[in-house]
Amino acid sequence: MHQQLIASIFAVALVSLAASTIALFTRPREAYRGFWFMLGLWGVLDGVIVWPSLLQEPMALSDLRIVLGINLLLQCIYLPTGIIMATRAKPLVKGFGFGILVSAILLGIIDAIFYLRLSAQ
Repeated sequence: MHQQLIASIFAVALVSLAASTIALFTRPREAYRGFWFMLGLWGVLDGVIVWPSLLQEPMALSDLRIVLGINLLLQCIYLPTGIIMATRAKPLVKGFGFGILVSAILLGIIDAIFYLRLSAQ
């Protein structure tokens, strides 16, 4: 289960980074540039966070459940921050907000699925 979680997050990180790189290459308008930049930034951060997990022994399932619970609680910060930024007037900040929301929702879904699977065991 640990490897499936890591692989899922790493896949989202790579797709986010690839999509943002391609989109930013097209030189989009300011709001879209903010969105793609933030999506790429989250992709890099997610990749940096999970990379060491690919190289070490899997975490104990009880510890993994705690980490996933903490990540889910952090959604209480990410989602309101994304909403606040997405409602700002400046296009770049608005784009950042939507980028945060998309990334946080995707990772929140992955975290919730694996948290519930671990809780059922």
